[in-house]
Amino acid sequence: MTLRRVSIIALAVLVFLSACATKPPAAPQPEPEPQVVQPEPATPATPEISRDELEALNARVVALRKDAFELGLKDSMADEYAAADARYVAGKTALDADDRPTAKTELTAAEPMFADLVSKGGLAVANSRKADAGAARDRAMAANAESASPDALRTSDTMLAAADALLAAGDARGAIAAYARTIAAYDATEKRSSAIKTRDRVDELDFGPLDAGNYALAGQKLDAVDGMLATNTADAQDAAAESLLRYRLVLATGWELTAGKRRDDAARYKTDSENIKAQVAVKTAYAEAKAAWDMAVAAAAAGDNEAAVPLFEKAEAMFKAVYQEAADKRAAAEAAIQAANEKTAQSEGVAQQGDEQLGTTPDTTGTKE
Repeated sequence: MTLRRVSIIALAVLVFLSACATKPPAAPQPEPEPQVVQPEPATPATPEISRDELEALNARVVALRKDAFELGLKDSMADEYAAADARYVAGKTALDADDRPTAKTELTAAEPMFADLVSKGGLAVANSRKADAGAARDRAMAANAESASPDALRTSDTMLAAADALLAAGDARGAIAAYARTIAAYDATEKRSSAIKTRDRVDELDFGPLDAGNYALAGQKLDAVDGMLATNTADAQDAAAESLLRYRLVLATGWELTAGKRRDDAARYKTDSENIKAQVAVKTAYAEAKAAWDMAVAAAAAGDNEAAVPLFEKAEAMFKAVYQEAADKRAAAEAAIQAANEKTAQSEGVAQQGDEQLGTTPDTTGTKE
């Protein structure tokens, strides 16, 4: 019994010692801080779109659209123009309906589209105008501007150089306007040179007095061209055009009056020829003269009096020859008839003398034996 007891005591001691060897209890953990839920930020209110701002935006788009149209881009760059214009129309429609957000979206899209169109198209148009200016210069040279209008040609060349400089600097819009003035200057130079040529022809034919009013006005307009060319190209162009027109009117009047006079001259010989039956006496020559006359009349009827004048002169000369030939034939025939009559009369006289000598003269007294 004593041993069993000792064992129980030993076991109890062992359990006690094991309990003493366990880890100390863990330190208490701090309590978690309470979670603070942040409120979601409020959605900011959409700022109000100013009507004045939209009107200003619309005005800028309209200006760009006008530029594009005036540059001819509606045709030359049709697809790009149509796309930009669709955005503009949508924006303008929304603006009219006071749908400000849509108006702003569409007009804001249209503005750079038109701006890009004008930028690209403007360069293309400027280069096209440059070519047009070169062609205008060629026409002026063909009109003998180098000798007929040297001062005007130099002025036009200076304007061309200035336009080229603007294009080289990238100022397409400025270059386009400069090329337009240059083209007008070369046109004025061409017409001035043509007016001088026409004036010289009028003077050569002495037609000036036949239309003195237009001749004087043409000279005044011609004198004004050089003084206006550099500063007022459009007026210089108009003056040159009017000068040329009036000199041409003088020339046309001169040819018309001259053709009328030549026609009257030819008509007199034609009538004289017909009065002595030249169409019968010299049938072939008359037919040739009549053909020349018909050609002259047709040219005058068509308004080509310059061509009619030499044709009437030819017809006059031919009818004059026809008349002379017919008159000579008629005179010869009359002389022959006269000679025959004289010969017959002479023969009758000789016969009567013979009868008297032979006593065979018929008794014409009527006395009966």
